[in-house]
Amino acid sequence: MTISMNPNAPIGIFDSGLGGLAVLRELNRLLPNEDCLFLGDTMRQPYGPQTIERVRQYAIEITAYLIEQGAKIVLIGCNTASIAGGDAAQAFFPNVPVIGMINPGVQAALRNSKSKRIGIWGTEITIASQAYDRLIVLTDPQAQVVGRACPTLLRLAEKGRIDDRAYLLDLAAKDFQKVEDFKADTLILGCTDFTCVRDVIDEVVGDKAIVVDPAEEVVREAVKVMAERGGLNIGQDRPAKTEFYVTGHDQENFSRFGAIFLGVPSIDVTRVQLEDVQKAAGVSGKTNNY
Repeated sequence: MTISMNPNAPIGIFDSGLGGLAVLRELNRLLPNEDCLFLGDTMRQPYGPQTIERVRQYAIEITAYLIEQGAKIVLIGCNTASIAGGDAAQAFFPNVPVIGMINPGVQAALRNSKSKRIGIWGTEITIASQAYDRLIVLTDPQAQVVGRACPTLLRLAEKGRIDDRAYLLDLAAKDFQKVEDFKADTLILGCTDFTCVRDVIDEVVGDKAIVVDPAEEVVREAVKVMAERGGLNIGQDRPAKTEFYVTGHDQENFSRFGAIFLGVPSIDVTRVQLEDVQKAAGVSGKTNNY
């Protein structure tokens, strides 16, 4: 049985940092009437080098918090969290759709690839998990995949340290070499933080491969799910709004970079206590590491 959805409730989105704003930007473009809640877990970033078990717990906690704030659907704007905790978060909250990045990205890559040779960039967890690889081959057994972890490029993008273009171009060229040598004709950007340096990536890749951004695909999937449940907000008598939250002490940096990325004059960012996020999922007390 399909569970109905309140069309006036907000859409929840989360990431470890800034990259998930790519999902929000696409949402704003396709669904301008929708209110949104965005949470950047900046206190605990980066997710990439951490264990799958730990990131899975983060995904459950943040999904719980966004639902507690009224979210009608939760989009995981982070490939690492999608892999580590997407299924677990959905299992914890079966009445609220939780959509990750992997399946939409795979479907788009297979639609675009003519040679069936596909490259993937991502964090250490994303590449080591081979989640993209398995789903690609399961969907099309003739496909071949090569993965490349890009920790340095991602750390710079994640923190908004993208002023040294020459250095970024050099990093991206080195990361693309493995994909180019593999003769892949399609490259999946397996981390939303890549969007922050998309112009650099496009310059390096050129016409050698089609670049697939799962952030665009996950929004299309969300539109489909909300339409099926009667959850699309087709109009309201006020402008749509987005509430921004971070768990770290970096509201000013997030606000500055976020406004530039979204193309707006400014955004207001509120710090939410990590303990409150954890309590939403029934986790009590502070962790020793944070």
